[in-house]
Amino acid sequence: MMQNEQLVETQQSYYDYVVKLQDGCQQIANSLRAGEQSQAYQMIANLSEGIEWMITVEKYMFDNFFCINSRLKEVIEKLSDLNVALEANDFMEAANLFEKEIGPMFVSASEWTFERMKQ
Repeated sequence: MMQNEQLVETQQSYYDYVVKLQDGCQQIANSLRAGEQSQAYQMIANLSEGIEWMITVEKYMFDNFFCINSRLKEVIEKLSDLNVALEANDFMEAANLFEKEIGPMFVSASEWTFERMKQ
């Protein structure tokens, strides 16, 4: 596969994934509120893996002279608040973080686009 094709496919995979995250955050919040912690923890683990993958993609694209104006840094900062809530077994606070703070960061995700940097 040519480098250019791989870049396009990688971007498309990123776009396809990121637009699903707001709904995913809402599902996690719903599970936490319903007392379905094991399901919520599995979805949180999946989300964490997804965010790691997104960071890897953003770095790969940057190394290939593409930048993106995403809100991942903000999301990652909120995850520390989330960890505090989960460690305290404060599932309502964790649900609120997903619903009111983390999820809304992905509202604009369809507008996050990779742009070629001037070299």
